[in-house]
Amino acid sequence: MNKIALLFLLISPILGWGQSSRQKAKLYGENAYLKRGWQFAPGITLMPGVSGNRFETLRGEGELSNDTIYSGRFDPGSRIGFYAEVGRHKFVEDLYLIHHFDYGIHFKMLRGKEQFAGVVSNGSALVETTNRATFSESFVGAFFNASNIVQVADRVWLHNSLGVNFDYRILSNRSQSGFYGAIPQQFPDPMLFQLHYKLGIGWKADPGLYFMPSIETPILNLYPDFNGKSTLNYFSSEHRILIISLKVMFLDKTADRKCVGKDASGSKPQLWGKEMRKYNR
Repeated sequence: MNKIALLFLLISPILGWGQSSRQKAKLYGENAYLKRGWQFAPGITLMPGVSGNRFETLRGEGELSNDTIYSGRFDPGSRIGFYAEVGRHKFVEDLYLIHHFDYGIHFKMLRGKEQFAGVVSNGSALVETTNRATFSESFVGAFFNASNIVQVADRVWLHNSLGVNFDYRILSNRSQSGFYGAIPQQFPDPMLFQLHYKLGIGWKADPGLYFMPSIETPILNLYPDFNGKSTLNYFSSEHRILIISLKVMFLDKTADRKCVGKDASGSKPQLWGKEMRKYNR
């Protein structure tokens, strides 16, 4: 929770500066467009190791727990994964600090690695070893965001979002090489429910078209382990999810108010022109 408090302390000066600046041009609300529409966002995921390159001594698990010790350097790292989302969004007014909602479905691929270099003691001898492990897991899920907008120019704004995401693992690929034996390992559950924060910079390209590069990361795991952490365990290390995406947002157009079956003057169109009606009589 301290991280969340620090985050808002950092954002508060920006919010105050944005509110005190001159009146900007409206970002939305033109007559030809509604305040809602579709959005989609391609992107990438990263899984950097939280603990970094560290020296640690771990006792083995299972039948070898009494006489197997791993002592050396654990170095977790990230690999690039794919991300995509599609959904709906809506601008709102007079709702305290909330100016925008969006929700939808997404696909995320989480990929990373861990290296271990050190010695393994099996009770009678020390064996030097270099281990390498990789993981690549794919999740599908849903998301919801409530966002604050701070307009910094006529067509540019800061987009701060708090949201939740629910994910379910559909694919998993983990590989190990070296002398792993009974080295302690942990992995996330197939289902994840998280509270996340997203920071974006929006740009209004046209009255009904917006672009927003953003970065997102979890700030609290809600399920299955509500332990105050925001990271995921893979092998013997903790990794943080980072999602970098480019969101494209459209606004729905207002309905055409012209009545169907009438010409520009408002009268009902005739089947025959004046000359043809004369001959038809």
